[in-house]
Order: sequence, then structure tokens, then C-alpha cells
Amino acid sequence: MQCSPDPEDLLIVPTHDIPSYDESLDPFGPEGHLSLDIDCFSKFMSRSDNRIMSKPIIVRGIPWRILAICRNQQGSRHSMNSRVNRSNFNFGFFLQCNNDELLQKRGMWRCYGTAVLEVLNADGPSIQKKIHHSFHNTEVDWGFSNYDQYDTLCNPKDGYVVNDTIKLRCRFTADVPTGANYMWDSKRHTGCIGLRNQGATCYMNSILQSFYFTTGFRRAVYNMDVGTEPNESNIVLAMQRVFYELQMASEAVETNSLTRAFGWDKLDAFNQHDVQEFCRVLLDNLETKMKGTSEEKSIPNLFRGNMKSYIKCLDVDYESSRTESFYDVQLNVLGMDSLERAFEAYTTSEILDDENKYDAGDHGLQRAEKGVKFVELPPILHVQLMRFQYCGVEQKINERFSFPEKMNLASCCELGPMLTEEDCVYSLHAVLVHSGEFHGGHYVTYINVNLHESAVDPTSSAKWCKFDDDVVSRTTTDDAIVSNFGGEKTMNSSAYMLVYVRDNAIDQFLAPIPDSQIPQSVSRTFEMERLHRNREKKKLEEEQLCMGIVLVTPDIVASNHSFDLVDQSIVHDSIPHETVWKHMFTAELYQFVHDRLFEKSAMQKIDMFDSDDEARQARRDNLRRIKSKKFNFRLWRMTDSYSLERTTQKLTSRLRPSEFIDCKTDTRLDTLLSQDFETIYVEFSNNIERPLCEYDTARDLLFFVKYYDTMTDKFTIIGHTMFDCHKRFNLYRSMLCEMIGLPADTELKYYMEHAASYLELVDLTQNYSIGRLVEEQDGGILVVEKVETSTSTQNAKQKMNELFLDVEVEFVQSFYNKKPEEEPFEQFVKRICLDDKLFTVAEEIGARLNVDPKKVLIWTRVSGSRFEPFFDDYMLNTCKGLMTRPVHDPRAYKRYRVQYAIMPFDIDEISKHRIQTKLFWQLPNGHVEELTLFPLKEGTVIDIINEAKRYYPFVEGGSGKFRLLQIGAPPLSNQRVYQIYGENTLISDLDQRTMYKLALHCRLEEVPIDELDMSPGEFLCPVVHFDREPTKLFGLSFVIKIRNNELMTEVRDRLRRKLNDVSDADFAKYKFALLSRDKLQLCRTIEFNNGEKVNLADMANQTTGVPQVYIGLDHKSPIQHSSEAAIRILN
Repeated sequence: MQCSPDPEDLLIVPTHDIPSYDESLDPFGPEGHLSLDIDCFSKFMSRSDNRIMSKPIIVRGIPWRILAICRNQQGSRHSMNSRVNRSNFNFGFFLQCNNDELLQKRGMWRCYGTAVLEVLNADGPSIQKKIHHSFHNTEVDWGFSNYDQYDTLCNPKDGYVVNDTIKLRCRFTADVPTGANYMWDSKRHTGCIGLRNQGATCYMNSILQSFYFTTGFRRAVYNMDVGTEPNESNIVLAMQRVFYELQMASEAVETNSLTRAFGWDKLDAFNQHDVQEFCRVLLDNLETKMKGTSEEKSIPNLFRGNMKSYIKCLDVDYESSRTESFYDVQLNVLGMDSLERAFEAYTTSEILDDENKYDAGDHGLQRAEKGVKFVELPPILHVQLMRFQYCGVEQKINERFSFPEKMNLASCCELGPMLTEEDCVYSLHAVLVHSGEFHGGHYVTYINVNLHESAVDPTSSAKWCKFDDDVVSRTTTDDAIVSNFGGEKTMNSSAYMLVYVRDNAIDQFLAPIPDSQIPQSVSRTFEMERLHRNREKKKLEEEQLCMGIVLVTPDIVASNHSFDLVDQSIVHDSIPHETVWKHMFTAELYQFVHDRLFEKSAMQKIDMFDSDDEARQARRDNLRRIKSKKFNFRLWRMTDSYSLERTTQKLTSRLRPSEFIDCKTDTRLDTLLSQDFETIYVEFSNNIERPLCEYDTARDLLFFVKYYDTMTDKFTIIGHTMFDCHKRFNLYRSMLCEMIGLPADTELKYYMEHAASYLELVDLTQNYSIGRLVEEQDGGILVVEKVETSTSTQNAKQKMNELFLDVEVEFVQSFYNKKPEEEPFEQFVKRICLDDKLFTVAEEIGARLNVDPKKVLIWTRVSGSRFEPFFDDYMLNTCKGLMTRPVHDPRAYKRYRVQYAIMPFDIDEISKHRIQTKLFWQLPNGHVEELTLFPLKEGTVIDIINEAKRYYPFVEGGSGKFRLLQIGAPPLSNQRVYQIYGENTLISDLDQRTMYKLALHCRLEEVPIDELDMSPGEFLCPVVHFDREPTKLFGLSFVIKIRNNELMTEVRDRLRRKLNDVSDADFAKYKFALLSRDKLQLCRTIEFNNGEKVNLADMANQTTGVPQVYIGLDHKSPIQHSSEAAIRILN
């Protein structure tokens, strides 16, 4: 089987040639039948690559055709002989999908289909071949290039070609097309809409659709009292909302409000659950809320039935029985082949005889019949097929299990006045299907949405729809029922829950609910919500057409006495934000700013959509009028751009008016301003009465003057001016002195403030123009100070550096060298200068805690919540080494955090004589934590043990002795024990056995008393936990003492005592195995009923003592899969 040649080689039938279709046929339905009769078949098969296509039919909104092709076996495209040898030709038979010019424009699409390609036989059985294929835009046909040979087809004895005519037929079904540009309109194609999946909520969507189409249930929910609960946690209101939108909306419905009402968070929406369990929990919750209301009996009247468990004596007149209610019936699938047989097995009685005779009280032991019978059946019968079972391992049972479209349960019932035979006849309403495995998969629902109509009108047929989350599509009865029996080896998909409706209750509980019958309180509530959503949607759409701006004026700049021109936190938090249309022209922006700042008027409504000719002309006239005005201000876009090339250091952010916005241009804001929020500087004269000086973009540079006064030790922004980039600074000295208020002949020193972290002295000894001395970009800051008051210790650069390096630090004691029961020292906050030496900080900590500063070890954050010690020379290194951000910026207003520890030795010993060692230790409560130690470089394992003893919280009754185990790399579940290090092992040797120098794969633990003394023939064997597969380790690995030639049952009993927190029932489920040490492969299982003994030769290397195998404990991990977590509805 193979695909035909490329689509461009195929005959294309134009769209306008597609014939009209029978209106009774659903063009978006799931199945179709194609036919093609080829007359003069011998002529058709006389030329290679002859092809013919049938007339198309529309299925799933896509045209489908039969494609027949003549193929030469020898590969030649044309026959050169006058006499054609047709025996060399093969007949190709294909199904073609969507090869249509209009539909091809949709781009990427995909549609899965199955088909039977058939050649009819006039006298006998036809030839039938089946295909399955995912058609897509680059592979539009599928079938058989060699369906059959010409000679075979034309054999008169076979009857496939009669009167030189061959008849081709194709029956096919197709799924809903998918693709990035392919939108499936469920409402239009089926009259129904779906529910959106929040992550893994397909189980919830499936049962909600079943509930919705059970109109008796929907009506009861509509009639429920919503009570006084807040809307966010009101389950009744949320259920009403989902049902109302399913009835009234045209697009898939969100279920977020429902899950929020359940008390679930976003993570809960990604947990997979059992649909039947969710059904029970939800019904129980709603039934509780209905108590004491008019709807109290609604759920029992729909779903509750009664069954009688009885024991009836066969030889005396005595019977014992008990009646119990049920809301669903759970039937075994394993060993059953049909629903009828499962119900029969469920209600088949058992004879109690011989040793199992029944104690009938005064009648003594009697032969009896024990069984179950239904005494009352519900109108809506939920049947759960038990396909998930735990038989040592979790597994899904996908065996074939048939179920009928109509069933009679009379044989399973105790008929009487309360239950007649008519009450036992049911019709299938919904099939909930699970695809996947035990721990995960997907749910879809098939619902006969026409069951009520077909019951009332016998001429009406079933209308099955498939509900796959937000996609709803028509499907065939066979696809809904037969295809979900299970048993397919290649498809792990089968029915999991069935919903049957009693025939005499269909009219009562499935009758449609007209919109007019929805309670007014429900309609009013959700119509108001819809109007609110529409308003919010319109507001959001308008916001997309608008942008926010902040207008920074000279008075705001003058209020800044620190870095840059303006504090960015003030820009975002304190200055009022304005909203303007993105389609504004710059002239309109100028008018807007004028009105807001100088006229104090609100934003005028401007028709930005130019809705008609009159509006467009009015706007053009307004623009001409604005451009003719002379505004006494200029607008600048404030950006974070740099044009500096004289430094390679990474600079802090800044906000400068660097891009002039020209009023006279016909530029729209959406092309000029790229962000949804922009900062605009409004430049007007330092003296508002004076007009603005002229600005030449090719000559002038906008500069701000910042004055540092050594007397007040403060910066002040004096104002702004225009510098001619071709002139020199000395020409502007008198003007600058006038701005500051100094005598005109005052000598000045100039700095360029490139950023908060970089102040550069302007070298006036070079007789250069301003353009060569400064950053040639608008919005520069010129810092000025008097030469006579500037000193080496007090000047503008020194002050700026002091402001930049002054930070607030929170000091917190580290836990690394502190016993868990010790009270922590009080944390404190202090301002420090990043230029201070680290020892200065250590002295501050020592003074606060009354400890030797030489023993203070300072830690700093390296990533997230991880801290590392900083133990380089404290006298040489400054506090800058503690700062972990790429660029320090004190304007971030975030406090630094530094941890410290008090060590038992001087810090300078660490770099000279000690090594930082990270390992794990197991506390007496069983918890494993990380520990950092600093043993001597030339030390041994005993040195690590002795240092750890200072901090370990020993408990009474323990051995008081440590051992060091080599373990695997993190995570914890993979840290199996490799060996136990000897106390004399060099620390340097430990490093060689690990991947990371500072992260030893070791664990310290207290030695159990019974393992202190080891006799010859005894060995400490590692033990690991695993779940079914040896590579799926979990829990904490440990070691246990075993003896040569002892029974394995004794080892098992010793393990039982060691695992004292495991219940006897759980331990009884444990399986035992030996696993290879290196590859974690199963060597063999351990049996305890054959007297097996320990053989140390198989367990460990007899020379090195290193374990060769592990004892593996195979049991279920306590960490549940998401699909196993219990469902909880919290409200």
C-alpha cells in the first residue's frame, strides 16, 4: 500500500463543478458513500497514468472523491507499441480528500479517515480492501497503487468487469479536521457546543455534557436556590452558568468559574481523575445543597435505585433480606463479553450447601440461595465498567465488552407492584469513553442528542454526537457504540461508563427545555454577566487601540536630587497616567498636551476610526488648524538608549528625552512610539513667559544642568538648555553661571552623567567642540561644580559614587553550623558602603553578637534560595563581592540579604588549610538535610564525622557513632547506597569519586546499635525501594545487616522491624528481589517458601567488600500519580 504521485499530477475538479447535494445529507456528517462506474474499462487501462475521479461528496465540510489510475508495472509512462499488452498494467484505487483550490487556501490541515475500497462483483463476493490514513494538505490521497492486475479484474469468470464496465464503491468515515487555520463550528454543524479543557479536565467535561442532556437534571439545577455564598465559591451558581451557556452560547464554554467554586487552584485542573468518582462526588455535593429545598428529591428521583440482598432457605420458609440504595452499578469487565452477561453474573444467585449452610436461627443450618435482585430501577441508570484494576500492578482491561442500544433488565429484577416489566426497558443515551492507560489518558463522550425525539416520533432516527472537549461532531451509531466495545490490540480505547434512560421516563427526563422555560432569575443573572463581559471586551478592544503616557514636566525633573533626571518609581507610581489613541497624529498629541497641562481640560473625543467622509474631512481640517498654531513647548520621547562608545562597563538603566517629536510631521503615534506605555518629556522655557529657543536637529543638543553644591552636599537640577555641538564649553560658562546664580566669571568643573554608575569628568584641556567631548545625543546631563570648592575627597563624582554604593543589607544567621535546637540570633538591618572591606562587615556582626570577627563567615546568595560562603581574604575584598545582581542599582529599592555563620576557627584557615565539603545527613526523625562542613584538606573521614558531631542532635538510646555512605547524585530518590567509607579514607580520595568538587555524594547517619559490631560472615547490604520497575526508585535507601547462610525469611523479618512505620497490611504486599548494582536490573525475585539462604559470595565483592547487588523492595510508591489523587470539592 502506498500513496499516489504528488497532488499536482492529479486531475483537479474546479469548485464550481461540484454538483448540488441532497439537502437531507449532512455535509458536516461523519460518513459518506462514493461510487464510480468506469465504462470502456479496457480503453482506460490501455495507457499509463490514465486517471479518472468520481463526483465529490462533502463530508466534514470537505470534498471527497474516488481516484482511479492506470499504472504500468514496467514504469513507462506511455506505450510505444501499437498493440498494448494490458497484462503489464495495474489498477490503482484511491480515496482523495480536500484536493480543492478553495479549501487548499486554508493552509495546514489534517483529517483522519478510514475507508473500504470495493470493486463490485456481478455474481459473487466483491473485492474489499480497508485503509486507515491521516490525510493532510501535502498528502491528499491514500489507497492502493496496485489494487489488482488488469487480467484478474477482467477475467469473465470472476464477474468484476461486465460489458467492459467496472463498478467502484467506497464507504468511509472521517474525523473532524484539525489545523492551525481550520476552525470547526460545532454549533453550526451539530447544534451543540463543547466545554474547554483547562489542562486535564476532560473527565469533568464528559460527565457535564451527559448531565446537560439529561434535561431533568438540568431543570433541577436551574431551579436550585443559589443561597448567599459568594459568587467565587458558589457551586450552584457555577453549575447554572455552565448549563445556561451550553444552552445559549454559540462557542465552547469555559469551566474556570466551576472549578474555582470547587475550591480548586490552577494546578488541580492538571490532575487527571476518574470520571465515575467525580460524578459521585458532584452528585453528593449537589444533593446535600438541595436538602430542605423544593428540589430535595430531584437527584434521588433521577439516579437512585434499590437492590435487595437476600438469603432464602430452600427447604424451610425462611428468608433474610436487606434493601440498599445505589446511584450507579459497577460491573466487572474481566471475563465478561457483554453487558447482558455482566448483569446476569451480578444477579446470579449462589447456593449455600454442605459446609457453607446458612444459620437460619430456630431452623438451624439450612441449604439456602444467596443473591441480589433489583427491586427499584432509576430513570437514569449509570453503569460503570470496571476497566481499571489492581492485580499486583495497576492495569487497564481493554477486553472486548459489548453493550446494546436497548436492553431489558427484567431477568435481573424482582418484579412486582413497584417494578413492572415496563420499568426494566432502557435505551442507551450516552457512552463515556476512556483512551489511554491506567495512569493517564483522555475522556470523550458520545451522546444520542435525539433520543427524546426518536422516542416520541418513531420516524425520527438516532443522532449521535461526539463531545471531545470543545469540539462537537456528528458521528455514526457504530462509531458511538460498536467502536467502543474495546478489544482492539492497536487501540487502548473503550467505553468506561454507560448512561441508560428508562423508556417510560424519556419524555419526563429528556424533554427539551425551551429558552422561555429557563427561570427568569437564572436568565437575568447570566444575561447581566454577558452584558458585563461584552462591555469588558469592548473596553479591552479599545485599550488595544490606546496607549498610556506619562507627561514629565521641568518641575518634576527639578524635584530630583539624586541620579538621572527623574526617579523611575515616581514615573510609574506618582505621576498621573494619561490615555491617548494610538492613531493620533503628533499634532493631535500636541493639542492634547496643551489642553491637559495648560488649559486643564479633559481629553476631547476624536473620531480615530474616520467612520465616514464627513468625519475624515473634519479631522483633516482640525489637523491643519493645529499645525498652524505655535505651541510654547516641545515634546520628547524618553528612552533608555545609549550612544556611548568610550566605556565597556555595563551601565545602569536611565530615562532621557532623546527623541524629538515634531508637531509638523504627519506621523501617527503607533509608528512613532513602539510601546504600550511611553514617557513623554514636556520641554518649555525655564521662564514660562519667554518663548522657547529654536531647535535645529542637525546642530543642537538638549542638555540638562545638574549643580553639585559642596556646602549643602546636594545635587540640584537647575534647568535645561541647548548646546551647539560645534561650539566649545567656555562659550557657555557665563550662561551656566547665570542659571545657577553664580558670578559670571566663576570657574566651573564639568562632568557627564552617563548613568547612575558612570560619571565622567569633561577634559577641558582638550580644545575640542562640545560634540567631541560629550555623548552626542539629546537628553544628556551636565553635572557642574565650582572649581574652588571641589577637593579630592568632596566632589560631584565622589558624592555620586557614595550615593550609588550606599545600600541597605539584612544580615541573617546561617543554619549550617548551628544545632537545630539552638535559638537563632536576632537578624538585623544595616546600611553599608559596597566599597567597605568585608572585614568591616565582620566586625559589625562581631560587635552586635559579641563574638570574634575573625570567626564570622559571610555567605551570599548565588541563585534562588541557594547561598554559598564567601571566604576570600576579608581584608582585601570589598562588599561588592556579596552583590549577585549583574548590575547593582540602588534605585531598585530592594534590600540585599547576607547570611553569616559563627565558625569554631578563624576564617583565613579555610583558604589555607581547610576544604568546603557539602554532604547530606539523616536526622533522628528520618529527614535528610544538606550540611556544609570545613574539614582539614589533609584530613580523613573521621575528621568529617568529628566536625558533624558538634551539630548533630543525638537522642538518648542511640549509638552516638557516625558512618559516611557513598550515595548517588541528587535527586534524593536516586541516592542509592554504593558503599560505606572507612574512617581512614582520605578526604582527597572522596573528591576523586564525585562529579562536583564541592558537592560530595555522601550521607552521614548514626549507626544503629545492632550494626555497631560486625562479625566474620556478616555484611551490610544496601536496600532500595522501587515501583514495579527497578529504575523507578523512590524513598530513602539504607543498609541492613545480613549473615552468610541465614534464611532469607530472617532477613525479611529484620527488614520488617527496621521499617516500623509501615503497617503489617502494607508490608504484606511487598515483593522482594535482588537488583544488580551497576545497571539496576532485576537479577531475580526472592522466594521465601523454599528455604532460600543468603550467599555472601553473590552479594558482595569478597576482596573490596563493595556490594554487588541490592535488596529491592517492590511496592507502590506513596507519591501518588495525579490520576490517583482523591477528588475533593471543598465548597
